[in-house]
Amino acid sequence: MKLSDIGEAGWIKRVRARSPSIKEGVVLGIGDDTAWVKSAENILITCDLLIEQVHFLRQLIPPRLLGRKALSVNLSDISAMAGVPDYALVGVGFPRDIKLAYVEELLEGFLEVAVEHKVEIIGGDTTASPVLSIAVTLLGHPAGEKPVLRSTAQAGQELWVTGTVGDASLGFEILKKTESQELDISDLHHSSLILKHFDPMPRISVGVRLAGIAQAMIDVSDGILIDLQHILEESAQEKKLRAVLELEKIPLSEDFVNYFQGEPFKSDDALRLIFTGGEDYELLFTALPEKEEEILRLSQELELPISKIGRVEESETTEVVILDQKGNPLSLPLPWFEHFPQEDS
Repeated sequence: MKLSDIGEAGWIKRVRARSPSIKEGVVLGIGDDTAWVKSAENILITCDLLIEQVHFLRQLIPPRLLGRKALSVNLSDISAMAGVPDYALVGVGFPRDIKLAYVEELLEGFLEVAVEHKVEIIGGDTTASPVLSIAVTLLGHPAGEKPVLRSTAQAGQELWVTGTVGDASLGFEILKKTESQELDISDLHHSSLILKHFDPMPRISVGVRLAGIAQAMIDVSDGILIDLQHILEESAQEKKLRAVLELEKIPLSEDFVNYFQGEPFKSDDALRLIFTGGEDYELLFTALPEKEEEILRLSQELELPISKIGRVEESETTEVVILDQKGNPLSLPLPWFEHFPQEDS
């Protein structure tokens, strides 16, 4: 059976029937022209878009995991503001020939993550599309009195990142290389690199706990270099800042290191993936030096690596500097991927 056999109205009925009501603030959810919620005073709002062939390969990623990822990447934005998620609206563009079983499994994965993080689906839209595309709008609220912003980094603060970086982008590259080969996709599920791409873990719990610790914060969606540049640019209100990163302190997974024969820092491809690959959805934040013990205790308590990778300094120019093991500056790696690359004039 295809999705076209039940139509848009049938799909909406299925979503409505399977979406649990878990928020007291929802007066009216799916079913009218808009949802109606009683909101908190401060509201966090984010949206994200996943497009086939750009962010995922439909023939390789299981639909349940794609559904999970579609919501998780939005949850990551809320976590970067030290926020708590509340409501989601889901817009999906479906190819006309898509099977109903596929979209049912996609919905199953989405709802799994919604239940895990107590998110209520309150509306959305569907349309026909040449490729599968999923747009999610997520609403939440700050865990504290106000959210943690990108624009509050200052000289003298230290740079930290949760988890490991580079895994998701390397996993995506591995997937693309297997596309033309005879390989059972189920074999790939045992690789942490593939799973990091398929099913990222939104850092909601640690984001909430960092509300009183982090000075400035962002999630690593575009890669450390680009996302760190966002922090520096937004924080350069009066004085320009630079970030100094120490290469050997960048946290890498064992699988990532093994893929590059134990020497990832000697590989240009590895460096590009580490610093510009993106889609790790870890939290990159600044903190005062006196917060180090508190951060390390939090890391131990949550059983999540949180690594100090550098510092913020005053500078004449806004820039990121990477120092090698000998303290010498490295040439910055070119972006692994750009949505809108500049054309040569």
